[in-house]
Formats: sequence, structure tokens, C-alpha cells
Amino acid sequence: MEYGYWIRSKPVYSSLAWQYQAQAHVVLAQGEAGRAVLRLFQQRPPEQAVTVLYLPVTGADYTVSIQAVAGASMQVFNTEAALWAAFDAMLSQAYMGTRLYAAGDEAFLWQVSTLAASHGVLNADIMREQPASLARPVYCVHCKTITPHVTTNIAVCSGCQRHLFVRDHFSRRLGAYMGLMVDAEQPGKVPAAEEIYP
Repeated sequence: MEYGYWIRSKPVYSSLAWQYQAQAHVVLAQGEAGRAVLRLFQQRPPEQAVTVLYLPVTGADYTVSIQAVAGASMQVFNTEAALWAAFDAMLSQAYMGTRLYAAGDEAFLWQVSTLAASHGVLNADIMREQPASLARPVYCVHCKTITPHVTTNIAVCSGCQRHLFVRDHFSRRLGAYMGLMVDAEQPGKVPAAEEIYP
């Protein structure tokens, strides 16, 4: 007997593991997900080239520890924009057989996926791990704004300020969960929000 329910569109993440048959390896991580990179390097290292792109965040900086295991193959970035620009340039010169490994929050994981897809990388060639917060990026179906790092079942849209019910339906194209106006039928009647994605 199975308990609970599962939404088919919701992604399933696993721990990062080297794909030894690959021709090259590119690892991307942000903040707290640096731990996932350290766990990855505890496995038998691959013989092929490995490049690590890391974005430290305030309160979660694993730069020194990752540098100790990754060495000269590591690049550290101060902003997401700089990381995405470097990743985009790297993808434009990548060749068949390059495997991607991404660790971070869901918004980060799906930005990696979106950028990789624009270069023809298949979803199957990207390993993803969500080691830190379960916070969700939420797409407002009313104003088309994505509000990052939502931890509650009801959230205020950062664009139109509507109170949104955070659905379990996930759009891989948008890299976000769908948010619908919670008080559309009875304006002003907004239930109390509960933290369910810590």
C-alpha cells in the first residue's frame, strides 16, 4: 500500500555521483550546496577533466574547502550573473559527453537546466541535488513574476502583491511552482500561511 500522493510534474533529486563514462565534468553549486560538492569529491575522482563553478553566499561559503579538493579547476564568482556568463561561455565550447552536476536551491538548479538546454544539453545529462532549503520559486500566473525562496503555502507575489496559493505543480520550462490567487472568489479572505518548505 502506498501513502500520500505525488505530483507527476514535481522533480525528484538525488545525490550527486560521478558519471565515469563522461568525457568531461562541470560542477555548479551555490552557497550551502558546497557540501554536496565536497561529498562528490569524496568519491573516486574521474580520470577526465573536472571544472567547478561555485557561488558562495553570505553565511555559506565553502570556497576554501572546495579549493582544497578541486584545486585549479575551481572558479569562484561574486554574482549569479558572472557565474551564468561563465557557464554560458563554457557550454558554447563544450563537446559531446560533457556531464553537468548542479547543487543548490530549486531556482538555481533550473537556471542551470534552462541555460544548458539552450545549448542542446539533454535533461538526462544533468545531475541535480537540492541539499539545502526546500524553499520554492513561485510563478504568479496573474502577472508572470517569479518570487524566489518561498517557504510557506501562501505567499505574497513580489510583482503584483496578490496572495498566492503555492501549488505542487512544477513547470520545468519556467523553473518554478505555480501560484494562484488565494482570495479570487472572496477578496480579502486570506487563510493564515504555514511554513511547509523550510
